[in-house]
Order: sequence, then structure tokens, then C-alpha cells
Amino acid sequence: MRDLKEFFKRFKWLFLVIAVLFFVWLFLMIFRSGREEAAYERTNEMCDTRERVFDYAGKLTDYEEENLRKLIAETEKKIGCDIVLVTLDEKLSKNIMDYADDFYDGHMFGYNKPWGDGVVYVDNWYDGNVWFSTSGKAEDRYSDNMIEDLIDHVTGITNQNPYKAYTRYINDVSAQMSGSSIGSISLDTPIILFVSLLIAIVYAATGISGAKAKRTTGITQYVPDGRPDMGFCNDALISTHTTRRHIDRGSGGSSGGGGHHMSSGGHSHGGGGGHH
Repeated sequence: MRDLKEFFKRFKWLFLVIAVLFFVWLFLMIFRSGREEAAYERTNEMCDTRERVFDYAGKLTDYEEENLRKLIAETEKKIGCDIVLVTLDEKLSKNIMDYADDFYDGHMFGYNKPWGDGVVYVDNWYDGNVWFSTSGKAEDRYSDNMIEDLIDHVTGITNQNPYKAYTRYINDVSAQMSGSSIGSISLDTPIILFVSLLIAIVYAATGISGAKAKRTTGITQYVPDGRPDMGFCNDALISTHTTRRHIDRGSGGSSGGGGHHMSSGGHSHGGGGGHH
């Protein structure tokens, strides 16, 4: 019984850390499930199409297109944003950013209203250029860093598996707009449990090794005559000169509104591009 008390006393901070992580995980799961159960009501009646997957480049099978449509429909209800995918294989007469903005504006996309909440991802296989355009609350949400992460995540596998890449695009928007991620890391159960277990193992290993290590020497055992000689130490002031260097605090992309600009139609968009 005494050994058990000593054990809990020695590792009390370990149990505290695990308890805190557990309750944080529990709160996030409850919060996330509540968000996922909420369904938005689409109020934009002026959009001229119900289509969301425009595979003009012919990179998807009919089965893959249908799966993407179903995933988009489910996600749109969960986050309250239109999600549009466009693939091309042609030389454009305008830059891809303008094409994406004009495509969104021309069809009057927006879950809440024309030119409102939503995103469009345009992938031109002719030159490998891509553009991710945001609008409404999606523009407010996506920072420069978040946009860059999405582009890298999608373009990294586009050439090998377009269907998987475009699924990543939809899932990233779902995670970011539903608040079920911190940065670009999804709050999945395996990750939380793995981190908790890793902390517990490291803490326990440190505690056990510390318990096994016993002091076998005294503080003055290897000092002549048992009396330490501290020597002479003197701090001298060399100079009062200081050097100043400016640190650039430019935009790091931590807040929303990444890539903000106005389209040719006069509507506000954010976004960013890349290449595969």
C-alpha cells in the first residue's frame, strides 16, 4: 500500500497531464460533433447552376466525379460555403487568378448570396498552373499560410492521382471552415491519443531513470583536502555600446484575408496559386 502511494506521489504530474489532455480532447470532440451536426440552409437563389465539378480537362472518371459531387454536397451543408472545382487543359487568354474569379462571379456562386461565401479551385493541365480563390467568410478565414498549405497539399499528388488531390482540396476546406483543425492539423482522435501516450512514456521513463540513479559520491569527495577552491572571478565592464537591428514584422499570413484583391466584376476575393 505504501509503495502504491509512493508511485502515485512520484508520478502525480504525469496523471495530471494525461487528465488535462483527456478533457481537452473530450471538449474538442463534443465541440466538433456539435459543429458537424449543424446544417446550413442555402439562401442563394440566383446562382445559375447546381454543378460543382467542372472537369473540362477530362481527368476524372464518371464515378470519381459523382463521388466528388456527393462529398461537396455534404461539406457545403456542414460549413455553409459553395465548393467549386474546375479543371482545364487550354491556353488561357487571361491569368488563372482572373479566370477563377470570373468563373465564380459569372455563375454567381455563394452559399448565402451571389458572390458570397465559397471557394473555387482551378487546375489548368495545359501549363500546370492552379489557383485557389476564396470569397465571403472563406476569404476572412484563409490566411496566406493556409492557402499555401492547401496548394502544396493538393499539387503534391495531382500528377499521380488527380481524384485524390481534389478530394484533399475539399477536405481541407471542410476542416478549416468547420473549425475542426488548428492551423492545418486535424484534431483526430489517433493524434490526440498518440501525443498523450508519448508524453506519458517520456515522463515515466524520466521518472524511473531518476529513481534508479542514486547519489554515490559526496560534493567534496574528489576535492583535495575536502575543501573546494573557488578561485578568483571578476566581471569587468568592457563597453556600454549596443547594436540595434530592425526585425521585419511583415505579414506572416497568420490572419485571414490572404491574397485579398478585387475581381474585374468588382467583387472581393482572396486566394493564391501554385504549380504541379
